[in-house]
Amino acid sequence: MPPTDLMIDADGHVLEPARLWREYVEPRFRDRAIQVIERDDGTETLRVPSDRPPSVSQLGPVSAGWCGRDLRECYRRNHELKYERDAKQGGFLPEPRLHDMDDEEIRVAVLYPTMYLYLGGIQDVALADALCRAYNDWLADYCRAAPTRLFAAGVVPQQDVERAVRVIRRAKERGHVAVFLRPNPSVDGKKFNDPVYDPIWETCQDLDLPLGLHPFLAPDMPGACRALGYYQFKAEGTDFARADEASPIRNMANVFFSQAISNPFDMMETLTVMVCGGVLERFPRLKVICLEANGGWIVPWLERLDHHYEIFGFDVPWMKMKPSEYFRRQCVISSDPEDGDGMVEAVARLVGDECLVWASDYPHPDAHFPGGVAESLGKMGGVPETSRRKIFAENAARLYGISLLGR
Repeated sequence: MPPTDLMIDADGHVLEPARLWREYVEPRFRDRAIQVIERDDGTETLRVPSDRPPSVSQLGPVSAGWCGRDLRECYRRNHELKYERDAKQGGFLPEPRLHDMDDEEIRVAVLYPTMYLYLGGIQDVALADALCRAYNDWLADYCRAAPTRLFAAGVVPQQDVERAVRVIRRAKERGHVAVFLRPNPSVDGKKFNDPVYDPIWETCQDLDLPLGLHPFLAPDMPGACRALGYYQFKAEGTDFARADEASPIRNMANVFFSQAISNPFDMMETLTVMVCGGVLERFPRLKVICLEANGGWIVPWLERLDHHYEIFGFDVPWMKMKPSEYFRRQCVISSDPEDGDGMVEAVARLVGDECLVWASDYPHPDAHFPGGVAESLGKMGGVPETSRRKIFAENAARLYGISLLGR
């Protein structure tokens, strides 16, 4: 049984349908939009206007939304699968999503993208701008099916700050409750503490829109995946490396290594840059959400940063508080069903129960559906009931500005 009658999924996902680029993208950009294209042999490829374009076969179940299914079977049948036919339909349509939410007793979901996780790596800023506006409009219509249950995180062209600010303001007007960014340098390789990004932080702060930092496993942007070489795109039409292939070196160019390593690495670095690089000092009302990198690492990471602040604080003279104090004031981190026994309890006790939100990752293949809520509850035996209510609902409601009055 859920710990509250209003459970909030702080990080759900949609799957972008073909009608998005057919009906929402401006006509002059449609032929270059992110989209799934069927080849002559019946297989599908994901077209991304990037210098590192992947294919659906390489992304496998990540793009296909094989939530809660046997991934080995998915890989085996890879060329038989169709994106919109075989993926979890709640990703594309609100009605089946609401049914799935009801089955899990989730009352509210805040929605982030899937294909549009690639937006930050698109070099054509006018195209990226058009795609962001189209996605935000489509998602607003998606959420309109249940305006008290479905809420949108807007996407922005983070590679162009001026355009990003305009899109953020427009997203706010559409009722979006957060701004999504990849935790990767996007303007000439500059880290997020560079003043070039300040208009984004200032706009989010002024509009009271939290910044949802959500990593992705691709090398289309600077970051751990590209720098450490854990992902290699094959030529179009060739298969991605599989676990049964003979070479262990080749096997490192796959989702296992790229996602396991790049997601937390990029999040650790970007959070450190924003906290210790002075962003949160300059923008004390900016709220930052660390998503989809698990939650347990935050405890030793903040301990390490606090230690360095104590010993080497002269290197960061702009900081007025310990890193952990900035985090508690302005940041939250998501807990996922895969977080281990006692992990949430440790974070709540050592960092604070107001710094945690719960996330499902539905309908992605590593989402624990059905049963994710029950799994999380089973691992939280040592967490007090008052803390569970904060983690499962109250913190996300405060963060995203979602009313609890309707529970």
